[in-house]
Amino acid sequence: MKIYLASFLQKENFGSGKIIGITTGSKPKNIVVNEVFLPVTPSQSLIDRYYELREKDLSEAGKFFTSEYEAQLQRFVEEVKDVALKEGKAPEEILPFHDGDTLCSWERAQYTNYRKILAPYLEKLGYEVVAN
Repeated sequence: MKIYLASFLQKENFGSGKIIGITTGSKPKNIVVNEVFLPVTPSQSLIDRYYELREKDLSEAGKFFTSEYEAQLQRFVEEVKDVALKEGKAPEEILPFHDGDTLCSWERAQYTNYRKILAPYLEKLGYEVVAN
């Protein structure tokens, strides 16, 4: 199953399915965001702490964000795999994503964005990921 990771600002990178937000902030008015998937969305407290640390040391802020977000994603993968095993299903059958769906945040593909961190974790769950 193929899913896409893209910026709300780059519709050309969207798949043919529904749009799922992976940000707790605002959503674009010109795009129908069908839902927000919080298990892979960085928490507001993590984002706030990143911005706070960024004022002092950008590199350290980036390391902090990456470490905390990867820990969140690892817990998510483990939980999904545990549920899938208990239910005798594939992880893709547990999650609400369908072929062609796009998980969106705001940062454009050419800038640093957490979708690049997320992609390998979705691949661990069996998805083919097109990351932009």
